[in-house]
Amino acid sequence: MAPAGVPGPRPPVIVRPAALVAAARPGDVPEPAHRHLPGWVRRSHGQARPILADLLGSLDGEPRQQFESQVRQLIDAISSGKFSLAWQYPQLIDSGWALVERWRREAEVEARRRRGVESARRQLSEQLRGAGERLTPETVSRLHKNLRTAENVDTLKGVGSELEQALSSARTVEERRRDREIHRTRERLRRSLPQGANGDGEQAETWQDALRRIADQYAAR
Repeated sequence: MAPAGVPGPRPPVIVRPAALVAAARPGDVPEPAHRHLPGWVRRSHGQARPILADLLGSLDGEPRQQFESQVRQLIDAISSGKFSLAWQYPQLIDSGWALVERWRREAEVEARRRRGVESARRQLSEQLRGAGERLTPETVSRLHKNLRTAENVDTLKGVGSELEQALSSARTVEERRRDREIHRTRERLRRSLPQGANGDGEQAETWQDALRRIADQYAAR
């Protein structure tokens, strides 16, 4: 303690970051617990405490735990009698603010990633709904499950490839079925259709006309 009439130690300059807003739920910053805490340390802590509380309140998860540990280590050291460590309040505030800015940037990146995933998921879900009638129930169920569990865009691209392959297989099956029906109809018509008029005196449908009619029916499905 400084003798009477002699100024005490010059306290550290503590400045609140300009962009730091008041936290909705400030963190808990305890007072140093030393019985003979110097006045300049008490005043420095009083200036730093609301800033540290808002920094803690601006963080979440592991970053908050990390900074909270730093705050408590400094205060515990001051409580043990290492009063000169109060000079580290400005550095602690700078460290916390850098952590807040980094955490916000990472949170923004993560938010953009999630929006991209949800947008891709919605697009694939709409495609799957539109293609549902052409796919088997087992295929639709599997693709819906893969859509729900996909956690990133790359996984969703894989689901999109599965959907495209399933649609391609369905189109191939439809084309083969159509070709078989056209072939059977052509052979039947070749054997049974008269070359001229039918019994009612009307022009019979030629096998070419029948094939064209069948193709038109498939195209209209």
